[in-house]
Amino acid sequence: MPMPLKIGCDLVHIPSFAERIQLGGEGFLSKVFSPSESEGATVERLAGTFAAKEAACKALSIPAGNWLSITVRRDESGAPHLDISHPDVRTEELAVSISHDGEYAMAVVATT
Repeated sequence: MPMPLKIGCDLVHIPSFAERIQLGGEGFLSKVFSPSESEGATVERLAGTFAAKEAACKALSIPAGNWLSITVRRDESGAPHLDISHPDVRTEELAVSISHDGEYAMAVVATT
């Protein structure tokens, strides 16, 4: 029997996210992003990364707030990939796409 397709998506308003970063400072950044995700990243990239983490939580039924168990890495071409430290998740079954347009960043995660 084929496994059902699971999809999660998330949309982030970049100016609101920038304000959230300003208010939360380094404490917020360290609770949500690994050093490899945040080092040198623009607010636009961080918003896309956050959207991918939220989309992964939705697709995989991981409780929100477990952001550090999900790492978004990018290959040489810049394509995003997810590394998830959760015993029931196999990352080879995940697909992620991140997109930006104007004041918004969005991500979709799909898995079987």
